[in-house]
Amino acid sequence: MEYRTLGRAGVKVSPLCLGTMMFGGPTNERDSIRIIHRAMDAGINFMDTANVYNDGESERVIGKAVRANREKWVIATKVHGSMGDDVNAAGSHRFHIMSAVEASLERLGTDHIDVYYLHRWDASTRIAESLRALDDCVRQGKVRYIACSNFQAWRICEALWTSEKHGLEEFVCVQPLYNIVNRDIEVELLPFCQKYDVGVVPYSPLARGVLSGKYLPGEEPPEGSRAARKDRRILQTELREESYEVAQKLVPLAEAHGKTLTQFSLAWVLANPVITSVIIGPRTMDQFEDNLGCLDCTLTESDETAVNELVPLGEHTGKGYNDPAYPVLGRFREA
Repeated sequence: MEYRTLGRAGVKVSPLCLGTMMFGGPTNERDSIRIIHRAMDAGINFMDTANVYNDGESERVIGKAVRANREKWVIATKVHGSMGDDVNAAGSHRFHIMSAVEASLERLGTDHIDVYYLHRWDASTRIAESLRALDDCVRQGKVRYIACSNFQAWRICEALWTSEKHGLEEFVCVQPLYNIVNRDIEVELLPFCQKYDVGVVPYSPLARGVLSGKYLPGEEPPEGSRAARKDRRILQTELREESYEVAQKLVPLAEAHGKTLTQFSLAWVLANPVITSVIIGPRTMDQFEDNLGCLDCTLTESDETAVNELVPLGEHTGKGYNDPAYPVLGRFREA
């Protein structure tokens, strides 16, 4: 396993990060623990969760799985999403961060979180307030590194400037969406991260299953798929005929390497030198074993050219792609 430095931090992480959004929910506790143990055996040392995943069950399952070898794992979790009915049980303000970190530590059964992400931008809280609270968590030994998810480049720049100005902990990495059918972050975010040594740990490298090739143009989604289960996020974002068509055109490229489309698509993300580690989100052991096969897939120059012809650099399939959870703000006043 080739380990990589996590941005401006010195810690080394595996090129695959085990995403656990399914654990403690669609993937039951027993199977979740089996996948975590298999990942460790395969050399993966980086695991990603969030307090909101399955109402905290993902964190609880991880805590049980790593109890005997906690020191071997770099565990990342997140704060921002709502964890209750109280008006202050969500957001990136000090009140929520200081209580949320304690709750995550308890669920994880550990005394520290290795990487603590702000899950998204909080328009109602000044970034200085969030950073001071995170800095306190680091000084108290409860958090080792801080990071952000779903932040635009200019927001990360503001955060780094604020940290430098006030002598606070700095974000070491960002977690954005990135895959073959959505290359938007190549325009500004990735060049920024390369210039300022911010690690990049993308999620949804398979476009929530679209780049498995199981969704076919003009056909109903297969039984058991996220779309068939009416998963909210895939319904909001990824179900685009243009993406289905691109996926089918990628299959011959994968087959030329003796790989599945999922393996080729993951290898494509990892082939970008700005990427630190890519988050895989297996629901089953079979999916996890398939994902591992990306590590020995080396893309060629002709592969890169073929992908660029299907989805040009910095672009996405279809027209007007917009994630309602992270909307385009350039013509609207931010809430």
